[in-house]
Formats: sequence, structure tokens, C-alpha cells
Amino acid sequence: MKRRHFLQGSFASLALAGLPLYWFNRWDYLTIHHSAGASGDLALLRRVHRQRQAGDPVPEVPYHFLIGNGKGIEAGAVVPSERWSLRLWGAHVSARNTDRNFRSIGICLIGNFQNTVPSADQYDATIALCRDLMRRFDIAAERVTLHGETPGEATLCPGKLFPRSEFFKDIGRT
Repeated sequence: MKRRHFLQGSFASLALAGLPLYWFNRWDYLTIHHSAGASGDLALLRRVHRQRQAGDPVPEVPYHFLIGNGKGIEAGAVVPSERWSLRLWGAHVSARNTDRNFRSIGICLIGNFQNTVPSADQYDATIALCRDLMRRFDIAAERVTLHGETPGEATLCPGKLFPRSEFFKDIGRT
């Protein structure tokens, strides 16, 4: 059986040389996204990511966590990606924002919130995950951003129907 190499290219060389590519307690931000598709799971988002960001040396979804809507992942289920398991950097904001990719935990809700709102299960799971990560890594509510409101980003993500005001109130941001 051929062993799958998780890191590719020059990053793999650095890893093999024993150089640290990450450290556990670097997390300073949370960034909230939507998948912009009605359904999805790890396998689908992995394929889409490989198509859109073929140069990423990590062949994994760009986010650290996915939260299901019942169409591919059970509604409200939180699924960690290999990026989270290995505590690797994200690829969930633009290349203009390397620091935010490196120090932010990317959370992606399955769904297109330009067209629909998150389900109650999905929303509640998002709040619970954010609160847990904020507590574990001492991340202030002011450092939790929506993708489109992250400095340097120009996107509608996570969509106009994402309950922005309620979300920030529920995580303790005024």
C-alpha cells in the first residue's frame, strides 16, 4: 500500500528536516465562512479546494472545522479537518492575508447564506464551537470575524442571510 504524503513540495522538505511548521497555541482569531453550496462534506470540499488552490501544499479542506446542515454532514455536527488534527495553518482567506491564515481557526458552515439562513442546529453548534475555542485559546470576541469583514478581504462570505448581529451578541461581542 502506497503511503500518502500529507505535505507536498518544499513544506514536506521542511517537515522532514524537523523544522516546526506550526505551534499549538498560536491561535488568535476565528474566521467564519459558508461553503456557498447547498450541500457538502469533507470529500467534496477537499476536491473543490484542490481545484481552486492547487498550489496549497496541504491536500485538505482550507478550514479547520466544518459544521453540517444535514446535506452531506448531519445538521449541527462539527467535523474537524486534518488541518485541525495536525494544527496546521489554514487556507481560508486570501493570499493577501497570510498572517490571518496562519493564526486564525477557519470555521465553515455548509450552505449558501446568500440564499438561506443557517438551521437552528447549525447555528447553535457554531456558537458552541466558537465559545469553546475562544475559552480554550483565550480569543477575545473582537477577534472573531466573518470572512467578508476580515481586514484585507473582499467577499460576501458568509452571505447576507447569516445572522451577523445575533451571532456577535451570542459570542459576547458588543
